[in-house]
Amino acid sequence: MKARPAAVVLVADSSPLSVFARVEQLAVLWGVTGGVVVPRTVWRECTETGDRPGAPALQQAQAQGWIRVLNDAPALSALRPLASLDAGETAAIALALELRATVLMDARLGREVAQRRGLAVVGSAGVLLQARRKGLLPAVAPVLARMKAEGYFLSDVLVREVLRRAGEAV
Repeated sequence: MKARPAAVVLVADSSPLSVFARVEQLAVLWGVTGGVVVPRTVWRECTETGDRPGAPALQQAQAQGWIRVLNDAPALSALRPLASLDAGETAAIALALELRATVLMDARLGREVAQRRGLAVVGSAGVLLQARRKGLLPAVAPVLARMKAEGYFLSDVLVREVLRRAGEAV
């Protein structure tokens, strides 16, 4: 196993965490961040039953120390009435606020709320670009294609822009 990269605190929402597991790219996520912190609400959404897509990979990543599950932040209740976010998005934002961390989130409304709260936000595509730049991925196009094949929504405009930034043919 490679040496652990310098730690970047990244708090993940359930959708991007789950899709990285389903497309077998948790090692890439770990390589970019050095580890991921997940609020308990998000963890339950992703792994509540072992038959959820990606749940076994997430549980293995937790056992390897790539993912740390923390209790939901006390600020969670203050965020609930702010917007029509789901429980996982709210929990991820609250924990990121408490830890002063970047939040991994793809949902537009959640990203807007997090940014209004002063948080840095990165999406799945942004993590893939970082991985490509660090030499952890030979190409992002196959991973984006697998994400889409898994039913994960990525707009065509976003995919084209990510491929352009990665220096891959569009």
